[in-house]
Amino acid sequence: EDFTQSYKSRRSAHGALFSVNMEKFYPVDYRSQFNDSYIEDIIQENRINLVVIELGYKYNLGFAAISALGVFAQGSRDGAFGGAQRTLKISKQGLSANIAIDGVFNEPWIVPYAQVGAHQFNISEANVSTSRAATAGVALNYKYGLLFQLDWIENSIDKSGKTDRLRSSGLENTFIDLYFSEHLASGGAIDPSNPAANGDPNLRSRGEMGVGLKMEF
Repeated sequence: EDFTQSYKSRRSAHGALFSVNMEKFYPVDYRSQFNDSYIEDIIQENRINLVVIELGYKYNLGFAAISALGVFAQGSRDGAFGGAQRTLKISKQGLSANIAIDGVFNEPWIVPYAQVGAHQFNISEANVSTSRAATAGVALNYKYGLLFQLDWIENSIDKSGKTDRLRSSGLENTFIDLYFSEHLASGGAIDPSNPAANGDPNLRSRGEMGVGLKMEF
C-alpha cells in the first residue's frame, strides 16, 4: 500500500471508528423518583455532563460512508431540593447508524454527518438517606454534526508523520467532532403534565451540544 496517496485514493471498503465525546444532557421532563420535584427543582439549569464512547464498523462507499456503532455513556450531577443534597447518575447504552459525506474531496477536511440510534437509559437518584433507580424503555435518538480533520496539523510539523502513523497503527484520520443531539422519550415514559402518572422516567432532551475526538482506522 502506498501511504503517500490521498485518503480518497488509498482507503479500502472497510474501516473502524472509535470516539470519545463530552455531551451536555438535560432531561427537560424528568420527574423525581421521590415524586416531590422536577428536574429544574433539583439541578436548576445545569446540564449533566455525559462522557460518551462510540465504537463500530465503517463501510466506505463512493462519496460517503455508513457506519454501525455501539454507544455507551455515563454521567452525574449534584443538586439539591428542600435544603438537602440530591445526586443524579445516568448511564446509556445503545446502537446507532451513521452516514458521513467523507469521500467528495481527496482529503476529508470537513465531514458533515447524520446519525440515528436506539438507546436505553438507567438513572439513579439519591438523597442523604436513600436512593432509587429505574431503567427507561428503549427510545430513539439522533444527532448531526461536522467532523474537522486534524491531520493538517501533523503534516505542518512533520511531513513523514502521517506515513509513519499509517504504517504502524493504521490510523487513517483523527477528527474533532462538533454536534447537536436529541433524545426522545420512551413509549412508556411519564407524562410530565400529569403529576399522578406512572411509567418510565422521562429522559427526553432537545438541542444538546457535544464535542469529541474521533479516530478512523
